[in-house]
Amino acid sequence: MDTQKNNVFEKHPKKTLAVILLLAFILLDFTAAATLKTLGKFEPSYIPSSILEATYRKQDPVFHHTLSRNIDFDQAEWGRHYYTIHTNSLGFKDREVHNIPLKSSKTRILLIGDSFTEGVGTEFKNTFAGILQQTLAQKDIEVLNAAVSSYSPIIYFRKTQYLLETVGLEFDHLIVFIDLSDMEDEVKGYKFDQQGNVVSRQTIAAVGQTGKDRQTAKKETGFKEFISQNTVLLGRIRNLAGWLRNNLRPWEKSLNQRRGMWTLDDKLYADYGEAGLALADQHMSQLKTLLDQHGIPLTVAVYPWPDQIYHHDIDSKQVRYWRQWSKQNKTGFINLFPAFINNDPSPEQTIKTLFIQGDVHWNNKGHQLIASRLLETSPFK
Repeated sequence: MDTQKNNVFEKHPKKTLAVILLLAFILLDFTAAATLKTLGKFEPSYIPSSILEATYRKQDPVFHHTLSRNIDFDQAEWGRHYYTIHTNSLGFKDREVHNIPLKSSKTRILLIGDSFTEGVGTEFKNTFAGILQQTLAQKDIEVLNAAVSSYSPIIYFRKTQYLLETVGLEFDHLIVFIDLSDMEDEVKGYKFDQQGNVVSRQTIAAVGQTGKDRQTAKKETGFKEFISQNTVLLGRIRNLAGWLRNNLRPWEKSLNQRRGMWTLDDKLYADYGEAGLALADQHMSQLKTLLDQHGIPLTVAVYPWPDQIYHHDIDSKQVRYWRQWSKQNKTGFINLFPAFINNDPSPEQTIKTLFIQGDVHWNNKGHQLIASRLLETSPFK
Protein backbone atom coordinates (compact mmCIF):
# COMPACT_ATOMS: atom_id res chain seq x y z
CA MET A 1 0.00 0.00 0.00
CA ASP A 2 1.36 3.51 -1.02
CA THR A 3 2.42 5.75 1.80
CA GLN A 4 0.31 8.91 1.84
CA LYS A 5 2.27 12.10 1.06
CA ASN A 6 1.45 14.45 3.89
CA ASN A 7 4.11 17.20 3.82
CA VAL A 8 4.61 19.94 1.24
CA PHE A 9 8.02 18.70 0.10
CA GLU A 10 6.62 15.27 -0.70
CA LYS A 11 3.68 16.77 -2.58
CA HIS A 12 5.68 19.41 -4.52
CA PRO A 13 9.37 18.50 -4.27
CA LYS A 14 10.61 20.63 -7.21
CA LYS A 15 8.71 23.77 -6.24
CA THR A 16 9.72 23.45 -2.60
CA LEU A 17 13.37 23.00 -3.50
CA ALA A 18 13.21 26.04 -5.78
CA VAL A 19 11.75 28.18 -2.98
CA ILE A 20 14.42 26.99 -0.52
CA LEU A 21 17.21 27.78 -3.00
CA LEU A 22 15.72 31.21 -3.73
CA LEU A 23 15.47 32.08 -0.05
CA ALA A 24 19.02 30.87 0.50
CA PHE A 25 20.24 33.05 -2.40
CA ILE A 26 18.45 36.11 -1.01
CA LEU A 27 19.85 35.49 2.47
CA LEU A 28 23.38 35.11 1.11
CA ASP A 29 22.97 38.24 -1.02
CA PHE A 30 21.87 40.34 1.97
CA THR A 31 24.69 38.84 4.06
CA ALA A 32 27.26 39.64 1.36
CA ALA A 33 26.05 43.25 1.19
CA ALA A 34 26.24 43.60 4.97
CA THR A 35 29.77 42.20 4.98
CA LEU A 36 30.92 44.56 2.22
CA LYS A 37 29.39 47.49 4.12
CA THR A 38 31.36 46.52 7.21
CA LEU A 39 34.55 46.43 5.12
CA GLY A 40 33.69 49.77 3.50
CA LYS A 41 33.64 48.24 0.02
CA PHE A 42 29.91 48.19 -0.74
CA GLU A 43 28.66 50.03 -3.83
CA PRO A 44 24.89 50.31 -4.38
CA SER A 45 23.65 48.93 -7.67
CA TYR A 46 21.26 51.81 -8.25
CA ILE A 47 21.44 55.52 -7.55
CA PRO A 48 18.12 57.40 -7.89
CA SER A 49 18.04 59.80 -10.85
CA SER A 50 17.15 62.62 -8.44
CA ILE A 51 20.53 62.16 -6.72
CA LEU A 52 22.37 61.94 -10.04
CA GLU A 53 20.67 65.06 -11.37
CA ALA A 54 21.54 67.00 -8.21
CA THR A 55 25.14 66.79 -9.41
CA TYR A 56 24.48 68.94 -12.47
CA ARG A 57 21.03 70.52 -12.02
CA LYS A 58 20.24 73.15 -9.41
CA GLN A 59 17.61 75.67 -8.36
CA ASP A 60 18.12 79.26 -9.44
CA PRO A 61 16.72 82.25 -7.48
CA VAL A 62 16.15 84.30 -10.64
CA PHE A 63 14.83 81.92 -13.31
CA HIS A 64 13.87 78.86 -11.24
CA HIS A 65 16.41 76.23 -12.30
CA THR A 66 19.51 75.75 -14.39
CA LEU A 67 22.57 73.57 -15.00
CA SER A 68 25.55 73.93 -12.72
CA ARG A 69 28.67 75.53 -14.13
CA ASN A 70 31.81 73.67 -15.20
CA ILE A 71 30.40 70.18 -14.74
CA ASP A 72 32.03 67.03 -16.13
CA PHE A 73 29.72 64.17 -15.16
CA ASP A 74 29.48 60.78 -16.88
CA GLN A 75 26.45 59.37 -15.06
CA ALA A 76 23.62 61.53 -16.36
CA GLU A 77 20.69 59.16 -16.84
CA TRP A 78 17.73 59.14 -19.18
CA GLY A 79 15.62 56.00 -19.54
CA ARG A 80 18.32 53.75 -18.04
CA HIS A 81 20.87 55.08 -20.52
CA TYR A 82 23.88 56.90 -19.12
CA TYR A 83 25.57 59.75 -20.94
CA THR A 84 28.05 62.51 -20.20
CA ILE A 85 27.13 66.05 -19.25
CA HIS A 86 29.67 68.82 -19.81
CA THR A 87 28.78 72.40 -18.94
CA ASN A 88 30.76 75.57 -19.57
CA SER A 89 31.41 78.61 -17.37
CA LEU A 90 27.88 79.93 -18.04
CA GLY A 91 26.19 76.67 -17.03
CA PHE A 92 25.28 75.75 -20.63
CA LYS A 93 25.49 72.20 -21.93
CA ASP A 94 28.61 72.08 -24.11
CA ARG A 95 31.22 69.85 -25.73
CA GLU A 96 33.59 70.26 -22.76
CA VAL A 97 34.22 72.29 -19.65
CA HIS A 98 35.64 75.62 -20.79
CA ASN A 99 35.35 79.35 -20.28
CA ILE A 100 32.93 81.40 -22.37
CA PRO A 101 33.99 85.05 -22.75
CA LEU A 102 31.13 87.52 -22.35
CA LYS A 103 32.15 89.21 -25.61
CA SER A 104 33.19 87.58 -28.85
CA SER A 105 34.53 88.77 -32.18
CA LYS A 106 32.58 85.94 -33.81
CA THR A 107 28.90 86.00 -34.72
CA ARG A 108 27.23 84.41 -31.71
CA ILE A 109 23.88 82.58 -31.86
CA LEU A 110 22.17 81.70 -28.59
CA LEU A 111 19.69 78.81 -28.45
CA ILE A 112 17.10 78.38 -25.70
CA GLY A 113 14.36 75.80 -25.16
CA ASP A 114 13.50 72.89 -22.90
CA SER A 115 14.60 69.24 -22.70
CA PHE A 116 14.45 68.77 -26.49
CA THR A 117 16.90 71.61 -27.05
CA GLU A 118 19.04 70.66 -24.05
CA GLY A 119 19.24 67.22 -25.62
CA VAL A 120 18.40 64.90 -22.72
CA GLY A 121 19.75 61.38 -23.08
CA THR A 122 22.20 62.45 -25.77
CA GLU A 123 25.87 63.36 -25.81
CA PHE A 124 26.26 67.04 -26.68
CA LYS A 125 28.20 66.33 -29.86
CA ASN A 126 25.21 64.32 -31.15
CA THR A 127 22.54 66.92 -30.28
CA PHE A 128 21.42 69.38 -32.91
CA ALA A 129 23.04 72.16 -30.87
CA GLY A 130 26.35 70.28 -30.85
CA ILE A 131 26.16 69.56 -34.57
CA LEU A 132 25.39 73.22 -35.31
CA GLN A 133 28.24 74.32 -33.06
CA GLN A 134 30.77 72.13 -34.83
CA THR A 135 29.51 72.85 -38.35
CA LEU A 136 29.14 76.61 -38.00
CA ALA A 137 32.53 77.04 -36.31
CA GLN A 138 33.97 76.68 -39.82
CA LYS A 139 32.06 79.85 -40.76
CA ASP A 140 33.29 81.71 -37.67
CA ILE A 141 29.85 81.44 -36.05
CA GLU A 142 29.62 80.49 -32.38
CA VAL A 143 26.59 78.55 -31.07
CA LEU A 144 25.71 78.55 -27.37
CA ASN A 145 22.94 76.45 -25.85
CA ALA A 146 21.13 78.00 -22.85
CA ALA A 147 18.33 75.40 -22.90
CA VAL A 148 17.41 73.36 -19.83
CA SER A 149 14.74 70.73 -19.29
CA SER A 150 11.30 72.06 -18.27
CA TYR A 151 11.87 75.62 -19.41
CA SER A 152 9.00 77.59 -20.97
CA PRO A 153 8.51 81.17 -22.28
CA ILE A 154 8.41 82.79 -18.82
CA ILE A 155 11.90 81.38 -18.21
CA TYR A 156 13.07 82.06 -21.77
CA PHE A 157 12.36 85.72 -21.06
CA ARG A 158 13.74 85.94 -17.51
CA LYS A 159 16.91 83.94 -18.20
CA THR A 160 17.68 85.95 -21.34
CA GLN A 161 17.12 89.17 -19.39
CA TYR A 162 19.49 87.93 -16.69
CA LEU A 163 22.15 86.94 -19.21
CA LEU A 164 21.96 90.31 -20.96
CA GLU A 165 21.54 92.72 -18.07
CA THR A 166 23.18 90.99 -15.11
CA VAL A 167 25.81 88.68 -16.58
CA GLY A 168 26.60 90.98 -19.52
CA LEU A 169 26.65 88.21 -22.14
CA GLU A 170 26.71 89.53 -25.69
CA PHE A 171 25.17 87.62 -28.60
CA ASP A 172 23.88 88.44 -32.06
CA HIS A 173 20.73 86.32 -32.47
CA LEU A 174 18.38 84.36 -30.22
CA ILE A 175 16.56 81.22 -31.41
CA VAL A 176 13.70 80.11 -29.13
CA PHE A 177 12.51 76.52 -29.57
CA ILE A 178 8.95 76.56 -28.23
CA ASP A 179 7.84 73.13 -27.09
CA LEU A 180 4.29 71.77 -26.97
CA SER A 181 4.64 71.11 -23.23
CA ASP A 182 5.42 74.79 -22.67
CA MET A 183 1.71 75.58 -22.60
CA GLU A 184 1.02 73.45 -19.52
CA ASP A 185 4.20 74.74 -17.87
CA GLU A 186 3.01 78.30 -18.38
CA VAL A 187 -0.38 77.62 -16.79
CA LYS A 188 0.51 75.15 -14.06
CA GLY A 189 4.26 75.41 -13.65
CA TYR A 190 5.61 78.91 -13.17
CA LYS A 191 4.81 82.49 -12.25
CA PHE A 192 6.65 85.70 -11.33
CA ASP A 193 7.12 86.60 -7.69
CA GLN A 194 6.96 90.18 -6.40
CA GLN A 195 10.62 90.71 -7.36
CA GLY A 196 10.00 89.61 -10.93
CA ASN A 197 11.78 86.28 -10.56
CA VAL A 198 10.36 82.92 -11.67
CA VAL A 199 8.96 80.61 -8.98
CA SER A 200 6.84 77.46 -9.01
CA ARG A 201 3.06 77.49 -9.09
CA GLN A 202 2.81 73.80 -8.23
CA THR A 203 4.49 70.51 -9.00
CA ILE A 204 4.18 69.56 -12.65
CA ALA A 205 3.50 65.93 -13.47
CA ALA A 206 6.09 64.08 -15.51
CA VAL A 207 5.18 63.61 -19.17
CA GLY A 208 2.26 61.21 -19.48
CA GLN A 209 1.92 60.49 -15.75
CA THR A 210 -1.31 60.45 -13.78
CA GLY A 211 -1.54 60.74 -10.00
CA LYS A 212 -1.80 56.96 -9.78
CA ASP A 213 1.30 56.60 -11.97
CA ARG A 214 3.28 58.89 -9.66
CA GLN A 215 2.23 56.95 -6.55
CA THR A 216 3.25 53.69 -8.22
CA ALA A 217 6.57 55.17 -9.32
CA LYS A 218 7.26 56.39 -5.78
CA LYS A 219 6.62 52.92 -4.33
CA GLU A 220 8.79 51.29 -6.99
CA THR A 221 11.62 53.75 -6.38
CA GLY A 222 11.47 53.08 -2.61
CA PHE A 223 11.64 49.33 -3.11
CA LYS A 224 14.40 49.70 -5.69
CA GLU A 225 16.38 51.89 -3.30
CA PHE A 226 15.99 49.31 -0.51
CA ILE A 227 17.20 46.49 -2.76
CA SER A 228 20.11 48.51 -4.14
CA GLN A 229 21.30 49.51 -0.64
CA ASN A 230 21.07 46.04 0.90
CA THR A 231 21.97 43.47 -1.77
CA VAL A 232 24.79 42.79 -4.20
CA LEU A 233 23.21 40.76 -6.98
CA LEU A 234 19.46 41.34 -6.65
CA GLY A 235 19.83 45.04 -7.31
CA ARG A 236 21.88 44.40 -10.44
CA ILE A 237 19.40 41.84 -11.69
CA ARG A 238 16.65 44.41 -11.20
CA ASN A 239 18.73 47.00 -13.08
CA LEU A 240 19.12 44.59 -15.99
CA ALA A 241 15.38 43.95 -16.02
CA GLY A 242 14.73 47.71 -16.07
CA TRP A 243 17.23 48.24 -18.87
CA LEU A 244 15.61 45.51 -20.96
CA ARG A 245 12.14 46.91 -20.24
CA ASN A 246 13.18 50.37 -21.47
CA ASN A 247 14.96 49.05 -24.54
CA LEU A 248 12.08 46.79 -25.51
CA ARG A 249 9.34 49.39 -25.01
CA PRO A 250 6.92 49.47 -27.93
CA TRP A 251 7.06 52.64 -30.00
CA GLU A 252 3.40 53.31 -29.15
CA LYS A 253 4.48 54.30 -25.62
CA SER A 254 5.48 57.67 -27.09
CA LEU A 255 1.87 58.35 -28.11
CA ASN A 256 -1.08 59.82 -26.19
CA GLN A 257 1.14 62.09 -24.12
CA ARG A 258 -1.23 64.60 -22.53
CA ARG A 259 1.39 67.36 -22.19
CA GLY A 260 1.60 67.62 -25.95
CA MET A 261 -1.90 66.52 -26.97
CA TRP A 262 -3.61 69.92 -26.66
CA THR A 263 -3.31 70.50 -30.40
CA LEU A 264 -5.41 67.37 -31.01
CA ASP A 265 -7.69 67.12 -27.97
CA ASP A 266 -10.28 69.85 -27.43
CA LYS A 267 -10.60 69.03 -23.72
CA LEU A 268 -6.87 69.47 -23.16
CA TYR A 269 -6.89 72.65 -25.22
CA ALA A 270 -9.62 73.99 -22.93
CA ASP A 271 -7.80 72.68 -19.83
CA TYR A 272 -4.45 74.36 -20.44
CA GLY A 273 -3.74 74.85 -24.15
CA GLU A 274 -5.65 78.06 -24.75
CA ALA A 275 -4.59 79.73 -21.50
CA GLY A 276 -1.04 78.46 -21.97
CA LEU A 277 -0.80 80.07 -25.39
CA ALA A 278 -2.01 83.38 -23.96
CA LEU A 279 0.63 83.34 -21.22
CA ALA A 280 3.33 82.18 -23.62
CA ASP A 281 2.36 85.02 -25.98
CA GLN A 282 2.67 87.51 -23.12
CA HIS A 283 6.11 86.29 -22.05
CA MET A 284 7.40 85.97 -25.60
CA SER A 285 6.28 89.55 -26.24
CA GLN A 286 8.27 90.64 -23.17
CA LEU A 287 11.24 88.78 -24.60
CA LYS A 288 10.82 90.49 -27.98
CA THR A 289 10.71 93.92 -26.34
CA LEU A 290 13.86 93.10 -24.34
CA LEU A 291 15.73 91.98 -27.44
CA ASP A 292 14.60 95.04 -29.39
CA GLN A 293 16.11 97.22 -26.68
CA HIS A 294 19.44 95.46 -27.23
CA GLY A 295 19.16 95.33 -31.02
CA ILE A 296 19.11 91.51 -31.12
CA PRO A 297 16.99 89.63 -33.71
CA LEU A 298 14.65 86.84 -32.57
CA THR A 299 13.65 83.64 -34.35
CA VAL A 300 10.96 81.22 -33.13
CA ALA A 301 11.13 77.50 -33.98
CA VAL A 302 8.44 74.83 -33.49
CA TYR A 303 8.51 71.06 -33.90
CA PRO A 304 6.10 68.12 -33.37
CA TRP A 305 5.90 65.33 -30.83
CA PRO A 306 5.14 61.74 -31.94
CA ASP A 307 1.39 62.39 -31.50
CA GLN A 308 1.39 65.17 -34.11
CA ILE A 309 3.39 62.94 -36.47
CA TYR A 310 1.07 59.98 -35.96
CA HIS A 311 -2.07 62.07 -36.56
CA HIS A 312 -0.49 64.04 -39.42
CA ASP A 313 -1.13 67.28 -37.57
CA ILE A 314 1.05 69.29 -39.94
CA ASP A 315 -1.02 72.49 -39.85
CA SER A 316 -1.13 72.26 -36.08
CA LYS A 317 -2.52 74.85 -33.65
CA GLN A 318 1.09 75.21 -32.50
CA VAL A 319 2.30 76.04 -36.01
CA ARG A 320 -0.56 78.42 -36.82
CA TYR A 321 -0.29 80.32 -33.56
CA TRP A 322 3.46 80.95 -33.60
CA ARG A 323 3.59 81.58 -37.32
CA GLN A 324 1.03 84.36 -36.87
CA TRP A 325 2.78 85.63 -33.74
CA SER A 326 6.10 85.78 -35.59
CA LYS A 327 4.50 87.63 -38.49
CA GLN A 328 2.88 90.19 -36.20
CA ASN A 329 6.08 90.70 -34.20
CA LYS A 330 8.36 90.67 -37.24
CA THR A 331 10.55 87.81 -36.05
CA GLY A 332 11.99 84.86 -37.90
CA PHE A 333 9.99 81.64 -37.90
CA ILE A 334 11.21 78.07 -38.44
CA ASN A 335 8.58 75.37 -38.88
CA LEU A 336 10.09 71.91 -38.37
CA PHE A 337 6.78 70.03 -38.56
CA PRO A 338 7.18 69.20 -42.29
CA ALA A 339 10.58 67.61 -41.59
CA PHE A 340 8.81 64.94 -39.52
CA ILE A 341 5.35 64.76 -41.09
CA ASN A 342 5.23 63.34 -44.59
CA ASN A 343 3.97 60.29 -46.40
CA ASP A 344 7.31 58.55 -46.81
CA PRO A 345 8.12 56.82 -44.54
CA SER A 346 5.00 56.03 -42.53
CA PRO A 347 4.36 57.85 -39.22
CA GLU A 348 5.18 54.64 -37.38
CA GLN A 349 8.53 54.29 -39.12
CA THR A 350 9.33 57.98 -38.60
CA ILE A 351 8.74 57.68 -34.85
CA LYS A 352 10.74 54.45 -34.61
CA THR A 353 13.63 55.95 -36.55
CA LEU A 354 13.92 59.43 -35.04
CA PHE A 355 12.86 59.10 -31.38
CA ILE A 356 14.24 57.38 -28.32
CA GLN A 357 12.42 54.06 -27.98
CA GLY A 358 8.99 54.68 -26.43
CA ASP A 359 9.92 58.30 -25.59
CA VAL A 360 8.95 61.72 -26.99
CA HIS A 361 12.54 62.97 -27.29
CA TRP A 362 14.78 62.64 -30.32
CA ASN A 363 17.53 60.08 -30.68
CA ASN A 364 20.77 60.81 -32.55
CA LYS A 365 19.08 60.53 -35.94
CA GLY A 366 16.32 62.90 -34.85
CA HIS A 367 18.88 65.48 -33.76
CA GLN A 368 20.73 65.05 -37.07
CA LEU A 369 17.50 65.74 -38.96
CA ILE A 370 16.84 68.88 -36.91
CA ALA A 371 20.38 70.13 -37.49
CA SER A 372 20.23 69.53 -41.23
CA ARG A 373 16.94 71.44 -41.56
CA LEU A 374 18.20 74.33 -39.42
CA LEU A 375 21.34 74.67 -41.51
CA GLU A 376 19.09 75.33 -44.50
CA THR A 377 17.40 78.30 -42.79
CA SER A 378 18.33 81.80 -41.72
CA PRO A 379 20.30 82.69 -39.58
CA PHE A 380 22.31 79.48 -39.96
CA LYS A 381 23.04 79.77 -43.68
